Amino acid sequence: AALKEFAAGLRAVCADLAADITRNGEGTAHVMRIAVKGSPTFDLARGVGKAVVNSPLVKTAIAGNDPNVGRIVGAVGSYLGKVSPDLDLSKCTMNIGGEEVFAAGAFSLSPEMETSLSAHIRSAQQESVHYPVHDGYVEVEIDLGIGMLCMRECTH
Repeated sequence: AALKEFAAGLRAVCADLAADITRNGEGTAHVMRIAVKGSPTFDLARGVGKAVVNSPLVKTAIAGNDPNVGRIVGAVGSYLGKVSPDLDLSKCTMNIGGEEVFAAGAFSLSPEMETSLSAHIRSAQQESVHYPVHDGYVEVEIDLGIGMLCMRECTH
């Protein structure tokens, strides 16, 4: 039990340090935390997360405090179309800041929700360099709905 507690604590410290490294990057205004779950393999979940965080269109939207859900869905779809085009994603959902924005192959947005999502992204923006830096994240959760594995990815 003690070893499991130590391992969990070590993972938490390493995750916080990794986020701090990202947050302290030159020109970083936001840190995205992408959680991918419901994946049949860890590699597929990691690939989806990397596709989102490395997408220039997603980064541009987040930097502009724009909750452009289509860019995130596009990054996921582009990646999955290349590596696993036969996956059934009918149960795929996506949440930003805890609000469901995509389900059953369709966007579920309203002007009010877009305002709320934009506020969520702005709340994670680091206005200027001051210490200690805040620990806010732009939270994105993608559930592929086809497996049991999950992963989390951070970037700016």
